[in-house]
Amino acid sequence: MDLNRLFVRNLKKWRKVCGLSQKKFAEKCGMGFSYIRQIESGVSCPSFAMLAKIALALEVEPYQLFYDETSALGRPATENYLDSVRDKLLGEVAGSIDAAFEGLKDGG
Repeated sequence: MDLNRLFVRNLKKWRKVCGLSQKKFAEKCGMGFSYIRQIESGVSCPSFAMLAKIALALEVEPYQLFYDETSALGRPATENYLDSVRDKLLGEVAGSIDAAFEGLKDGG
């Protein structure tokens, strides 16, 4: 996906999650309403300093404005790691339960 379109999509999503109109959002960022409208239409691209203000106003981390929820690559490595740990633990617990039942069957 195009990075600018991804940013615009996430910006709109987070702005709406916060319940902010473009005008209120512009005020919260300390920017002009027309500039926010240009950013959300993809005409303008904010600087890093503006990205920081935008993220602060939305109360999100800056990376969340570029996070692609639809991509397997967009999934954080920590989630993948936690999934693998969970699967390992479930396997070990299941093995322990099976061993305990076998011990009970054998009269232990």
